[in-house]
Amino acid sequence: MITPHLSKFRLIAVFCVLTIVGFLSSCKDDNQKFTPSCISEYDISPLLVNYADEIIIPRLESYDKQFDECYQEGENFIDNPQLENLIQFRMEYIAVYKLWQTVSAFSFGPGEDVFWVSSFNNFPLNESKVLLDVQDGKMDFSSPDDYNKGLPLLDFFLYGLSDSEEGILDSFSINNAYGIYTKAVLDDMDKKLDDVIGNWQSYANEFKQKTGTTDGQSINLLVNTLNKDYEYIKRNKIGIPSGVLSLGFTNPREVESYHSGQSLELAKTAIQSSKDLFLGTKFDGTDGEGLEEILRSIGADKNGVSLADVIINQYGIALERINAIEETLQESVDDDKQNVIDAYNALSEQVIYLKSDMPSVMCIPITYVDNPSDSD
Repeated sequence: MITPHLSKFRLIAVFCVLTIVGFLSSCKDDNQKFTPSCISEYDISPLLVNYADEIIIPRLESYDKQFDECYQEGENFIDNPQLENLIQFRMEYIAVYKLWQTVSAFSFGPGEDVFWVSSFNNFPLNESKVLLDVQDGKMDFSSPDDYNKGLPLLDFFLYGLSDSEEGILDSFSINNAYGIYTKAVLDDMDKKLDDVIGNWQSYANEFKQKTGTTDGQSINLLVNTLNKDYEYIKRNKIGIPSGVLSLGFTNPREVESYHSGQSLELAKTAIQSSKDLFLGTKFDGTDGEGLEEILRSIGADKNGVSLADVIINQYGIALERINAIEETLQESVDDDKQNVIDAYNALSEQVIYLKSDMPSVMCIPITYVDNPSDSD
């Protein structure tokens, strides 16, 4: 039999336990509110406005303008395959390929609808398939898994059909199928670019209103697209050609823009563009609110050093390593292997900061599918 006195004691004990638990819980909630581990208290709206209005749309419009010039010179060359027209087409092609590096990250939203990267820059080109397609008059660019289109196709046709300019001119003059295929590739890119820019005008409002951090929210998309694009730089532009992913066996023909020899310049532009995207640098080059400001605002650090500074410093190291490579990348993977590997290692170290540390302190999940491991 339980005495009334004992029953009263138990009630008092239970009350005390519940009070202590409640107090601890409230303390935990207050601490979480101010802890620098998430960005729920950060006003994300100005940042999204900066990215949409001052970075993404202006970059896309600039790329569209440059592509229009390339398209026009392409038509001129196809209609009249003379040396002067070939030189002009090549110049515009190189300019548009370099500028592509500034928009390649925008594969979400309207870009996702047209398979953005796959449509413009699936490299290395499947040259044997392209030649068969030209012969058969087959011009289907709908599959994102095909490597028969985009800027790599222009690289092959403008520089790789022959070792000489005369040979390339003869290829287009004798067989008009090359011109027809080139025009189809230009049309495909032109249509998809128009679709993306047109849809961004309306998508921008939606983008600026999605101020959460979960999957599908704009800051989540930005963090994911920055990482996905950066890993593409690390792996596809440098890693695969260098041989670090294939037991040391180099793959010089798998560099970007193999035939025109622009791979290093494109990689430098891509790294700088990624850095500017992280910083929130506006299209006109002035400072804007970016991911850097978020990390500073929440006090994120790495071993006692500001995480923002760590990331910025690592971008600089990666560019230094790339600049140390003196020949073209396809030559350097064999002739200057250590410098290429050093560049790859510098790029790889940044992945830890961008893909692990930054999303962790911002409480943003990495949601894109990346089949190769982070260690590659």
